[in-house]
Amino acid sequence: MPNIKVPVSTINNEQWAHLNYFGNHHVVTGEVFKLKRGDFSFLGGHRVRAYLVKSNVHWKIPIGVSLDIEGVEPSTTPQRRLPQH
Repeated sequence: MPNIKVPVSTINNEQWAHLNYFGNHHVVTGEVFKLKRGDFSFLGGHRVRAYLVKSNVHWKIPIGVSLDIEGVEPSTTPQRRLPQH
């Protein structure tokens, strides 16, 4: 599976991935989007909204972002799980 390197910043003593490194418009999928804070103070005092995104979360890779597959181990086929009774 290819990898993408994402720059990380420490903001308010927390680690945050900087997706704007790849562009200003992003498409994200998820089954649940919940507003956590509507007045979140972020880098440089910018007011943003903080959301919780849950289950089936994916980020659409913007056009032009290069994928790095060097050093990535091939995945193995997962074994089927038997239903629990």
